[in-house]
Amino acid sequence: MIIPPYLIPGDKIAIVSPARFMEMEQLQPFENWANKNGWEIVLAPNLGKRFNQFGGTENERVSDIKWALENPDVKAVFSARGGYGTLRLFHELNQLDFENHPKWWVGFSDLTVLHAILSRQNLASIHGPMVMQFAQENSFLSENQQSLESSLTGAAQIFPFEFSHDQAFEGPLWGGNLSIIFTLLAAGQMPDLTGKVLFIEDIDEYVYHIDRMMQALEIGGVFQGLSALIVGSMSDMKDHEIPFGWNAHEIIQDILKKYDFPIIWGVPCGHDQKNFSLKLGMSIKFDGETLTQL
Repeated sequence: MIIPPYLIPGDKIAIVSPARFMEMEQLQPFENWANKNGWEIVLAPNLGKRFNQFGGTENERVSDIKWALENPDVKAVFSARGGYGTLRLFHELNQLDFENHPKWWVGFSDLTVLHAILSRQNLASIHGPMVMQFAQENSFLSENQQSLESSLTGAAQIFPFEFSHDQAFEGPLWGGNLSIIFTLLAAGQMPDLTGKVLFIEDIDEYVYHIDRMMQALEIGGVFQGLSALIVGSMSDMKDHEIPFGWNAHEIIQDILKKYDFPIIWGVPCGHDQKNFSLKLGMSIKFDGETLTQL
């Protein structure tokens, strides 16, 4: 696994918009945070543009990602926001040489597409907050920022969780948004997860959608050979007038009861206000009591 250089004061952070557009007035809180850490913000040439709901045309968005990738002064690249759109760039992004330009790519949700491409090129990346979230009211903002700073600078982290099996495990971590992982499976673009720890989270789905996606992953053999599963936030789940009968956690538990790998539930990563950062591609360890990542 290629680990990009950790950030030090004076490094530059680029902002790109591979999915939805972002209003530029939302930029200032993120810039203030970066400056506090001694990092300089540089903006992609097309940042702020809008094409329908996207942050520019597909050519403009790919051009910005390539610009950030090939800029030797840029040490980390943040997505302005999520939404939808990165999948439309898959073929172009899959041809870029991320491996020979190692830097931290940061984002989550729709950015799971990019995390999959980076994983295929053996490059670590960060599942963490995006730029626009720094401008939102959030009582956990300082905790989220501290977690992100730890990921960017190489400091160890201890992650809280709600409950777990007491079975210890250690392995390289990969994952992200369940809906995008399901899409990658359908497209035949799932990374090899043998021996790895899978992380999943999602938002605003009907619970039967969770069942359908988890069933597809199980049928597709995604869970075979996993070291463990980490379940993050499952936010704002919906149901019909006639209830499905299980919530998201019960669905996951029922589908995975045939497997003997451990599961950790309620790790605060994903679409809830508390959104800690995970380093994908790097080892994560659970000793039966504490979940840590170096």
